Amino acid sequence: MTTPHHAIITGSSGSIGTALAHRFRQAGFRVCGLDRIGNPATHLDTFIEVDLNTFAQDMACRNQVFDRIRNWTAGHTIDVLVNNAAYQYVSQHHPLPPEELSKSYNVNLIAPYLLITHLADCLTPQTASVINIGSIHRQLTKPGFVAYATTKAALAALTKGLALDFGDRMRINCIEPASVETPMLLEGFKDFPERRQALEHHHPQQRISSPEEIAELAWLISSPGIRFLHGACIDMSGGISSRLHDPA
Repeated sequence: MTTPHHAIITGSSGSIGTALAHRFRQAGFRVCGLDRIGNPATHLDTFIEVDLNTFAQDMACRNQVFDRIRNWTAGHTIDVLVNNAAYQYVSQHHPLPPEELSKSYNVNLIAPYLLITHLADCLTPQTASVINIGSIHRQLTKPGFVAYATTKAALAALTKGLALDFGDRMRINCIEPASVETPMLLEGFKDFPERRQALEHHHPQQRISSPEEIAELAWLISSPGIRFLHGACIDMSGGISSRLHDPA
């Protein structure tokens, strides 16, 4: 009997999380999703409702989540961990509220660190793949995105640092997308279709990414055939990170 593969995906209720879960289940994985919003959808084998802001601060909450994960795997190891959940606070009014800065760090950086390090002994030795979903904001940002961009830059540094510290015990990489076609993004352009079109045309491919493309890259990264990919931050910006935009 073939041993089942196990994947854990945070932010599993969102568009990218859903696409990730579908892709790994398509590949035969059992998938556990973590999110603060209950999700009864069939794209998960199990769901753990947790607010990662609380998870980062409350030891009892963490222990409960880790116990549920270990019970779910039933003695099997975890093959893939995708830290996909994110919190985005946008404001140009400084000083920013300390609670918003803390929440940004807790969800975008501290929670991934805790999940990786506390579950390290549960990950399949040498072949396990940890994938952090970063952002183009790590290197190119916009007004108002200080909290988000700073935490994504820190997530890239975490990826590289832990790759060195864990060596060959696991592989750790980061995907850094630009704009992704999610309901949240589309809702923002609902009354301004011309702005969405302008955003798409600003990208060299004249479009923005789909969640499924992010999921496909995550699947490819987890492949045992490219084990030498380790500590990498992969630009998935559709070429926009190469574009210098001068005002008209």
